[in-house]
Amino acid sequence: MSKRSLLLLLVFWNILLTGAIIWSLGRNRVPERLLKERLTELGGANDTLPKQALELDTMKRPEGRIAFFFMDSVQAKYELVKESSERVRGEGQRLEESLQREMGKAQARYNELMSKDHTYSTQAELKADQDELEQLSGKIQEMRMNSQDRLDKMQADLLQDISAQIKGFLEKYNETAKYDYIFSIQDAGQIWVGNKGLDITPAVVAGLNAQHRARKASPK
Repeated sequence: MSKRSLLLLLVFWNILLTGAIIWSLGRNRVPERLLKERLTELGGANDTLPKQALELDTMKRPEGRIAFFFMDSVQAKYELVKESSERVRGEGQRLEESLQREMGKAQARYNELMSKDHTYSTQAELKADQDELEQLSGKIQEMRMNSQDRLDKMQADLLQDISAQIKGFLEKYNETAKYDYIFSIQDAGQIWVGNKGLDITPAVVAGLNAQHRARKASPK
């Protein structure tokens, strides 16, 4: 269970990282309906779009302000992610240790029941011992499931908090930056960077950590 508990947060992050998260604040884009109407006027109902249609698509759309940040860097340098991972790891170890203690007690009782001399035991006594063995097995299974459910919920709550903090920071950051799109990308993702000057990763990481420290310092 501990191995799975250490990997679960990473699995959640991989889900978050898969594909590109597009932060769209779209401004002044040509409505699709109007574009289709104009294409029809230009003969765009054919499979091959006329040259005028391509020029319309290029010339009538205002340029957007775009920026991006590497989610890999956020995952590696955002202090809240590190603290959340440590909390999950610590809770997983605590639950595992508690489970091992209870399993030790159950195993000791199991060995005791199995070593009993039932030569002169009544049918009622035999049934009672058998019932106790089944209860011990069920108790361990229930504890294992409850521990994993608790760890899963903890990880889901932490991921939700991390996602909310990133979203909240980007909203506040973009009140001044005024980007039309902010792309979240990863090194092995499906968006490739053409202009590295659009990278706002350092600002995002620094801002998230400053926001996190301020939240920790403020009284709850």
